[in-house]
Amino acid sequence: MNAKSIHKEKRLAFLLRHDRDYAFDEHGWRRVDDLVSNHGFTLEELQYIVKNSNKQRFEFSDDGQAIRARQGHSVNVDVELTETIPPEWLYHGTPIDNLPSILDKGICKMNRNHVHLSPDVETASKVGARRGRDYVVLCVCAHQMYNDGSTFYLSKNNVWLTEHVLPKYIINQIKTN
Repeated sequence: MNAKSIHKEKRLAFLLRHDRDYAFDEHGWRRVDDLVSNHGFTLEELQYIVKNSNKQRFEFSDDGQAIRARQGHSVNVDVELTETIPPEWLYHGTPIDNLPSILDKGICKMNRNHVHLSPDVETASKVGARRGRDYVVLCVCAHQMYNDGSTFYLSKNNVWLTEHVLPKYIINQIKTN
C-alpha cells in the first residue's frame, strides 16, 4: 500500500473503532454511504483497503452496504466474537516504557474493549515495534489463564482477545530490540 492508502486506512480504523459521534449498530457496522458522503472515501478505496490491509482488520457486511473493524474498538459494540480455547502461549508486543506498569498491574485493555494478544513472537514483535520505539515481547500463559476462568476470543484476522492479563500469567520477556 502506498502512503496515501496507509493514511486512509488509519483514518478508517479510527472511524470504525473509536468514533463516538457515530451511531453504530449493535454489531459495530457503519454504513458505507456515510463514509463516502461524509468522510471523503470512495467505494473503490474502501474495497482496496479491506482487500489489501496487511492486518485484515476490516470486513464488509454480506450485502456490501456496511463495513466494520473486526476488533480494537473503544466504542461499545459486539462484533460477534466466539469464545475459543487459546493455545498454551500467546504473546504481547509493547513499547519497553510500558513494562514497569505491566509487571505491576498486568496487561490492561486501557480504552479498548479487549487486550490484544498475538499467536506468535513475530506478530507480537511487529505490534511492539509499530511506534518505532524500543519494545519487548511478553509471553503469556494463555491456557493457564483459560483454565483459571479467563475468557478468550479469536477474531477473524487471528488476533486473540481477552479482558485482562494478570502479572502472574506473564512468564517471560521474549525479545527486545
